[in-house]
Amino acid sequence: MIPEEIIRVDAETETICCDGGQDSLGHPSVYYTFDGNEKIICSYCGKIYIRNSEE
Repeated sequence: MIPEEIIRVDAETETICCDGGQDSLGHPSVYYTFDGNEKIICSYCGKIYIRNSEE
């Protein structure tokens, strides 16, 4: 099993784009919006995007 990759993003970020990060070996680009959540998990590759808290 491939370990989960965690990516931290700025607190101001509302929307992220994930393409698998492997150039042509990745997956189609998908966009996710935090919508009040602090964590997003890509449904294609399982990357976890966590929004940093505002400090």
